Parts: sequence; structure tokens; C-alpha cells
Amino acid sequence: MPTVAKRSPRIRFEFVAARKQSTLGGLPALEALAQQFDLWQKIRALPGLDPRTRTSHGYSPELIVAQLIYCFCSGGASLADAERLNHKPLVRQLARVKKFADQTQLGQWLRQQ
Repeated sequence: MPTVAKRSPRIRFEFVAARKQSTLGGLPALEALAQQFDLWQKIRALPGLDPRTRTSHGYSPELIVAQLIYCFCSGGASLADAERLNHKPLVRQLARVKKFADQTQLGQWLRQQ
């Protein structure tokens, strides 16, 4: 599996009146704030966050951190909730990935930290 890295989203927004609330509604603002403070580049620059021996395969640290932040900021409380982000097309589009890491990969990354 080649490296899966987080990329900047290219999304057009349209503000309309909502009839119901979504816990995912604040994620674009969170992404904008992270980009404003160069969070993803700072995470990418920390060599200790990438325990992979083959960095050309697997999930990059900034994608895993983004997945955890997206999960916890949208009401998730476990690694299983972070894995469920795979079922949300908006979140995958926001990170510009086809698939997020599953809960075993997240747990393994956290243990290696």
C-alpha cells in the first residue's frame, strides 16, 4: 500500500439555511484554522511522529492526527468512532483521501508513540 497523506482540500462552500444540525459542520472551520497555523506542516516536520520503517507505505502522521482531531471534534470518543469517519464522504473529501486508517492502525500508531 503506498503512502496515504493528507492534502489540502479544494471544496466550494455554499451557506444555506439548515433545518438540522450536523456534528461535522465545524470541521471545515477546524481545517481552515489548522492550515492558518501550519499545523499539518509542523506535524510532518516532526521525525519522532513517524515510526514507520518504510515511509513510502501506510498512513502519514499528519493524516492520523487529522483523523483523530476530526473524530474528537465531531463528537467521537473512541478509535472505533475515528474509523467510522470512513463512512462520511465530507470528511474524506476534506482530508482529500480515499480512506482513513482503521482502529487497529490508529491504536498501533498511538502505542508506538
